[in-house]
Amino acid sequence: MQTYIQMLTSTWDLNYLTSLVNGITKRLQNENIGLHIFNAYDEIYEKDYYEQDRSIFSLPHVDNYIGMIAVFNSVDSTHILADQVAGFKKKNRPVVSIDQHAPDAPFFGLDNYKSMYSLVEHMITVHGCRTFNYVGGPETNEENQLRCRAFNDCLLAHGIKPEPERIRHYRFVVEDGQIAYEQFKSCNLHLPDAVICANDGMAYGYCLAAAQDGFHAPMDFKITGFDNIEQAQFYLPSITSINRSWEQLGYDAADGLMSMINKGTELSGEHFTQGFIKINESCGCNEGKRNLNNDYLGLLNKLSYERRTTQQLYDLRKQLLSSPGINNFRQSLHKSCEVLNIPEYAVCLSENFYKDEYGNVAERFTGKMRAYMPGSLTDIDTSVTLLPPAYEENCNIYIFSALHFGQETFGYCVMPFDHELVSSGAHRSLMDSLALALINIKQHMFLDMMNDKLRSLYVQDMLTGLYNRFGFRDLSASFFEENNGCIFVVYADLDNLKTINDKYGHNYGDKAIIALADALKETFRDEDIKIRMGGDEFIVIGSYLGDWMLNKYRDNIEKYLIRYSKEIDFPVPIKASVAYVSNDNPDNDISIEILVHEADQRMYEIKEQHHKEKNADT
Repeated sequence: MQTYIQMLTSTWDLNYLTSLVNGITKRLQNENIGLHIFNAYDEIYEKDYYEQDRSIFSLPHVDNYIGMIAVFNSVDSTHILADQVAGFKKKNRPVVSIDQHAPDAPFFGLDNYKSMYSLVEHMITVHGCRTFNYVGGPETNEENQLRCRAFNDCLLAHGIKPEPERIRHYRFVVEDGQIAYEQFKSCNLHLPDAVICANDGMAYGYCLAAAQDGFHAPMDFKITGFDNIEQAQFYLPSITSINRSWEQLGYDAADGLMSMINKGTELSGEHFTQGFIKINESCGCNEGKRNLNNDYLGLLNKLSYERRTTQQLYDLRKQLLSSPGINNFRQSLHKSCEVLNIPEYAVCLSENFYKDEYGNVAERFTGKMRAYMPGSLTDIDTSVTLLPPAYEENCNIYIFSALHFGQETFGYCVMPFDHELVSSGAHRSLMDSLALALINIKQHMFLDMMNDKLRSLYVQDMLTGLYNRFGFRDLSASFFEENNGCIFVVYADLDNLKTINDKYGHNYGDKAIIALADALKETFRDEDIKIRMGGDEFIVIGSYLGDWMLNKYRDNIEKYLIRYSKEIDFPVPIKASVAYVSNDNPDNDISIEILVHEADQRMYEIKEQHHKEKNADT
């Protein structure tokens, strides 16, 4: 059986994730060990929505993995790291962490302090900068703390006193760079020699805001970022930054984990992967050396790919939403794979998904889950495996994502890891589309359930639980046709109900009505239709039975009422007039209305006979 390493990731950059995975899989390729990636997409602007993404971290069972790689480098997920690592360490399974320190786990990452120090020093020694603004990430973020400390230390080492009013902290997003520019501008501090940003996104935002005022790097100010992301490289000017060597980082972390697994040794401390300054235009070094023609062609190719992918994702969402029924879901999955030209993926739904509840968050992933794939529908035990049988031993690397909407998590999606699908953002859009399709299905299921409940209330007698007159109207004709007219009709009416109501009260009258209803339930078959027509009148319709059986049923009703009257100490014996008619010939020219009328007439004849017998006794 294939053995796997668990990788928990909170993705803030798509290339970051794919590069790490590339490095990890290169190290594992000769080990016959697979990788399960449990991924949550981090989103600062939609915290509540993407908070549910992190429910995927509760899905895997520790016992099913020989080690863990924890990658929680996004702003709002670092608090999860300690709990996840603690669960693994409790089972004595090796763990390594990437980019964020975790208790009792070896750390693998870039030396943020050293890298930022070298970048600031470059601006001082090469470009002669003396006044600096610092645009940082959250003050509580570990990486930002190291970068900010390096910024201050480097200035002091070169005889430059850091100015507190020139140091600000934000959230690591593009808009923060724009905000920082405006806030510095309000203090007339917006055009220093250099702006040092804790990531490329904020550097890009700072440049955008400055351009609105006619100021541009590197002519009016020099600026640097961190991470060397694609967006910053294509911008004009391209942002001088720190390349973090993500692929090598993934390889190094996997190598450290395999050392613990294979040798049984325990690693500790920090293990740094070498990054380097990526010299671009924004600091002034490469000004005028850029090949804009190549950039233009690269952007055209990128835009062409994005346009094609956008259309595919539109067609995909349309396909998934076009068939709201759960029974059509597998066919929709098959067509969605064709639309995106990707391998088949599985949607695994919790048992709670099928319940007639809405918004239930008590248990996101149940022990038994139903796995939908284009070619199969199977149940899986999540304590044993998270892969449907069609996937077993079929691939070495899978990515798992929570499928959720609002506060409700429906299950998860698992698929072979596709680098292009993930790096392009199409995987993220696919997860969102699946979530929309599932909430659509869930809502239709919920509406169907509610309609069924409303219909049952509409046709159900509230006192007895039998069908009411509307139920008779809806069911009797179709039942007659299904049985080709070969049915029986029993008509029953309580004796002396008015006397019981007048003498003992309507509470006793209701008890008598319920007694006759219960007698019918106990006497007749489940498939027979039992109806309270109103007041004290009842009808039972069933497929044809011989007179001998109907006579026996009538006797059973009488015996039940006698027994019931004694058991509850009813003030008078509960009695009923019961008559029946039946038809055993499908060729008879007869209708359900005629049979009911005949049974009614016979019942009144019996009722009149009972009345005469009572008068004779008195």
